[in-house]
Amino acid sequence: MTAEQHSRPSEEEILLAFSVEPTHDRKTLEQYLIEYPEHAKALVTCSIELMVDATRNDDAVVTSEGAVDRAWQRFQTVVDQPDNVLVTNPFATLNPTAFRSLAKKLDITNLLLIRLRDRAIVAATIPRRFVQRLATELGATAEAITDYLQSPPAMVSGHSFRSTVKPAVTEQISFTEAIEMSQLTPAQLDALKALQD
Repeated sequence: MTAEQHSRPSEEEILLAFSVEPTHDRKTLEQYLIEYPEHAKALVTCSIELMVDATRNDDAVVTSEGAVDRAWQRFQTVVDQPDNVLVTNPFATLNPTAFRSLAKKLDITNLLLIRLRDRAIVAATIPRRFVQRLATELGATAEAITDYLQSPPAMVSGHSFRSTVKPAVTEQISFTEAIEMSQLTPAQLDALKALQD
């Protein structure tokens, strides 16, 4: 071990220091991630736990799935956004039924809509006409949808509370790859290919 490794605080000390910070916002998390990249997973996990704790009502010990989803949305908003730009997640208010309904209105599979929501598709490859349809169905502007889709990819949260798999940032693929891998019918594929610029 080098002298520098001996002088570095342990993971436990770093997490303790992070947990007693006055705020646990994006800037604070980024500072710790830059200074201690070897403890990035532990710091992100700690940040999520602190946000969940902040949303917990002291009177109710039972954590609902809604509270977990709200904490996750807060975390993604803090982590994903540049310091001075607020990009709204147009999918944030959709419950599972509304999400499935949106996929049906767009005539796409839930899997493709999940890829769009998680920004797993390179925004520049998504046809403008499709973005306009998505914006219309979500009651947003095409510009707002484009801004959201151009934001960094989201962390996959589906496994974070249901299994031992750690959340990870999704790898972006092209729109063409996404539609070919999203279990679409031949008619749905043809309709989406026709929208390509």
